[in-house]
Amino acid sequence: MPIDYIPYLRKKVGHERILSVGLSCLILNEKNEILLEKRQDNGLYCRPGGSLDLGETVIEGIKREVFEETGIRLKEVSLFMILSGEKMQIHYPNGDITDYTDLVFLSHVNSKDITLKIQDGESTALEFFPLNALPPEDKMLTGTMYALRKLQKGDRTLTID
Repeated sequence: MPIDYIPYLRKKVGHERILSVGLSCLILNEKNEILLEKRQDNGLYCRPGGSLDLGETVIEGIKREVFEETGIRLKEVSLFMILSGEKMQIHYPNGDITDYTDLVFLSHVNSKDITLKIQDGESTALEFFPLNALPPEDKMLTGTMYALRKLQKGDRTLTID
């Protein structure tokens, strides 16, 4: 049975800087619009996702995180890019500091087949945006734009930094 890893680790290290495996997904609809969530903790937009839990496979993790945050049950995902390094460090409002190695996936949905539903209390909004009409970059969570820029260019090759 998977263990909710970040709360488990934070009980041991408090707000100290940690490394975590992040999982996020670029979800495109039939109009080639991208789903973004607006975070409750800082009001910034980001890709749906979260952290891999102990005892969980990467595929189980991304499907769980997307379902928890959006209500979408992903069928197929493909690895799009891996982001890491200082650009992926997030300072949370509660003082936590996390350096993510983020596995970014790509998935497609048909808007008629899904019902967006915030289920975990981590988001205040879920919205599809045209790739040429995204929220301003200063309203995006750290690291979010790297994958979006690559997607805007039509680059679907796997990128690892």
